[in-house]
Amino acid sequence: MRVALVCPYSLDAPGGVATHVIGLATWLAEQGHGVTVIAPGVQPRSVPDGVTLHLLGPAHNFRFNGSVAQLAVRRSQSRAAVHVAGQADVVHVHEPLTPGIAFAVARQCSPLVVTHHASFDVGTVLAWSLRRRSASVRAAEAIAVSRAAQATAHRATGGQPVIIGNGLLMPSPPSAREGWRGGQRPRVAFLGRLEEPRKGFAVFRSMSMQAPQHGIDAEFVALGPGKVEPGPVLLMGPVDDTTRDRALAQVDVLIAPNLMGESFGLVLVEALAAGCAVVCSDLPGFRDVLDAAGTGSLFPVGDVSSALSALRAALEDPPDPATLHRAAGRWGWDALGPQILARYEAALEEHGNSHGLGLRA
Repeated sequence: MRVALVCPYSLDAPGGVATHVIGLATWLAEQGHGVTVIAPGVQPRSVPDGVTLHLLGPAHNFRFNGSVAQLAVRRSQSRAAVHVAGQADVVHVHEPLTPGIAFAVARQCSPLVVTHHASFDVGTVLAWSLRRRSASVRAAEAIAVSRAAQATAHRATGGQPVIIGNGLLMPSPPSAREGWRGGQRPRVAFLGRLEEPRKGFAVFRSMSMQAPQHGIDAEFVALGPGKVEPGPVLLMGPVDDTTRDRALAQVDVLIAPNLMGESFGLVLVEALAAGCAVVCSDLPGFRDVLDAAGTGSLFPVGDVSSALSALRAALEDPPDPATLHRAAGRWGWDALGPQILARYEAALEEHGNSHGLGLRA
């Protein structure tokens, strides 16, 4: 089976949608399917056997939802994306209403499956605009990664996508705990883009500065790109997936102090998979992840004092890393991949062209 995966965001910059797409491509290739990933980008990256990466060149920056989206919006890029995707047996477009290649492919290619990732406030004018766009997208199957993303998609399109969460390639199980994982003191980490205000690095830095007043003696480290005033935080810079997993294996608690705009919380799942305890802002997408995992602590958005209290409790009674890893397994591709394959099968059947998708024996 030939599958085309369309990611609207540049693969040159780290992001949850890109991570999801590359992880899904890897899993599909392991099942014996041929996969082409179509995305903006100029920097070559390694992909596993069975995956072809079709980069469309530079992206343009667009500010939206408290972030900067790097999108390919040139007509030549859209034409190239449609041409490549049109050669696949099934096309899977992520964020189909996004300007540029995603919307172009979603309008013109079939059989089509779409996944909605974003969570944002859809006002009356924006909802009208998005519904006009969605009317030209004829997806046989629609997915949302969370209840928050499903609600946004419903307001924007009128549809009701099925929920299939963000997935990840599960790392190896963590070692048994013997003291603090990072050394002589507990290690507390932030993972994300440091300069993007909604990711909440300013909250994390304030936590590092006020920690001694709350009886916390810990090392605070930040993983991710951006030039910021660090305070007492050790900045470790950008990380790829391998470096991230290796770094998280030496972290005791991940803090996710995000302020808004998080529909799922893949960073929480990545931390749990590595055996890290999680303390995070009380956002709907984050709350759903922790409820499903049965672990972790929430604090009011932006409340440094409450975040430090939750951190102290996590350090005083650290959970077993192996238990956290198992909790993250529900979002591993071995669990989620078959659900997406079922959506492909349904799209093909509706299109009158079933190719018998299934797991390789």
